[in-house]
Amino acid sequence: MLEIYSKDVAVSQGVAIPLNNVALDKGASAQLQGVSTIQINKCGIYQVNVSASAIAASIGNIQIQLYKDGVAVPNATATQAAADTTSAHALSFSTLVQVTHNNCNCPCATPTNLTIVNVGTGTTYDIDVTVVRV
Repeated sequence: MLEIYSKDVAVSQGVAIPLNNVALDKGASAQLQGVSTIQINKCGIYQVNVSASAIAASIGNIQIQLYKDGVAVPNATATQAAADTTSAHALSFSTLVQVTHNNCNCPCATPTNLTIVNVGTGTTYDIDVTVVRV
């Protein structure tokens, strides 16, 4: 199990949201790699829960999207319309992700990588992410 979060991070459109703090890291099946990538090391089904509070830098849509190995996960997105730049908006989604292979010492093996990308307008986020192998 992995729980990671960030507070008051400004993120431009099209950029992965930095996850600066590890609150809980139990086991080796999922771990934070770098500042914005969740690396999945064991095959199985993972529940990914994302909860965010966001303040838009400009009027428009605030939107977050989960990506698996660089490809958008269609049912893992949340959107809110921002009519001003002072109100906080709540965004959340929960989804299951299937990982079909282990990340091992074999030179042909690669980990599965998850990122949460700000696909809407530039926004400041407070975000919490949990990844649990089910």
